[in-house]
Amino acid sequence: MELAQKLVELRIATRGATMCENMYGKSKNTLSLKTKILFLIRDKSLPPSDIISTLHLAKTNVALIAAEMIKEGLIVKEKSELDKRSVWYAITDKGKEYLDSRLRVIEDMLNERYSKKDYQRALKIMSDAIDILSFI
Repeated sequence: MELAQKLVELRIATRGATMCENMYGKSKNTLSLKTKILFLIRDKSLPPSDIISTLHLAKTNVALIAAEMIKEGLIVKEKSELDKRSVWYAITDKGKEYLDSRLRVIEDMLNERYSKKDYQRALKIMSDAIDILSFI
């Protein structure tokens, strides 16, 4: 059960390492659903079903948060040319700025904590861990 234990430890550890919300306030919170959705769609548009299955959310929750994000200008809703019932979400420039600011907080914290050599080693370890976890 060593790998199972390490997965639980990783989940707990990443919670603290991803404190990036409310950056300029007194408290910092872990990644919000907004940030997670923006991260998922940063490189390509996705249908709600992909977001639901990846983040293990209810359809209603995704619809509500997406509507809020559309109002904030973070994402846009696109309809398929072939099937107007098919909806996809795409990130806007404002959404990219929002996401980049959250990632920058995490990156700055890591750069302060680790030497360049240790940072590169940690990057390799995390990449290897993601490769392993992608099969689960």
